[in-house]
Amino acid sequence: MHYDGSFEVASNRGRAYEFATDPSKITAIFPDVSDVSIDDAEHFSMKAKVGVSFIKGVMDVRCVIAEKRPAEFVKLKISASGLGSAVEMESGFHLEDAGNGGTLVRWTADANVAGLMVRVGSRLMDSVAEKYINRIVDALKQGLS
Repeated sequence: MHYDGSFEVASNRGRAYEFATDPSKITAIFPDVSDVSIDDAEHFSMKAKVGVSFIKGVMDVRCVIAEKRPAEFVKLKISASGLGSAVEMESGFHLEDAGNGGTLVRWTADANVAGLMVRVGSRLMDSVAEKYINRIVDALKQGLS
């Protein structure tokens, strides 16, 4: 599954980059998380409540900040397991100057899902994933404002 989009925030690129590379701030934008553990500046984990049709519960999520180019780009790699399913996702954030000293954030998310969640159907899975990603993007916008 592939998702992408963009949005502008009033923060400059430096502040946006700092936010996107700070595990304590990144974990705060994910909905329904608990048990956050920050191992170091690039590795962190959490538990996330998920629900797709009749499949509801908690998944173990491991995150790595895999690539950083100061004030330009951040790549996250996310692995989640639980509920008889596995999710592998890569997400990138490209930061560009926008008007009035703000930042244009262009984001991408590519996910592969395996196991029980796939069996509920791709249309339902796509709809749930899109809602979840929109919640994360909205929280990111708010965190950068």
